[in-house]
Amino acid sequence: MDIKYRTLKPEDSLQYRHVRLESLKLHPECFGAKYLEQINIQTLYFERLIQDGYESNIMLGAFHGNKLVGLCGVTEVSSDVAEIIQMYVESGYRGKSIGVHLLSLAKQYASTELNVTTLKLAVYPENQSAIRSYEKSGFKMTASTADLTEGELCMVFEIEVLSVSF
Repeated sequence: MDIKYRTLKPEDSLQYRHVRLESLKLHPECFGAKYLEQINIQTLYFERLIQDGYESNIMLGAFHGNKLVGLCGVTEVSSDVAEIIQMYVESGYRGKSIGVHLLSLAKQYASTELNVTTLKLAVYPENQSAIRSYEKSGFKMTASTADLTEGELCMVFEIEVLSVSF
């Protein structure tokens, strides 16, 4: 299966909206936002960021042909921390390492474009398949609960900073 990965562009915003709402409708237990609330919003938060081309808040996409089948948002939290948000792969495309590839791109973007040292994410403990994917990608469970919704777990990935000595 040929999957292409890239940052979503303004012309992808309607596909983003469709996939995001699908994720909330089919898997409400995995996300803090609620489908019935989000569907009534004219322009979703990240839909607007995609349309406006923000560089400190990007949405990565996985495409099968022209169809968007996976999402992974990266948003800058502080000068040294970025966060993974809205991670989702359509059910028919799971088990093909698409999520792992999206996370790899997110780590690369966080390191090279945002210059952060830590990438974090929140996940519900019931979402064991996501936790396994995150662990496979090098994320570790942490005790931090700051900024989490009740019941969420925090996972972090420490980005190695290469120091050069002369």
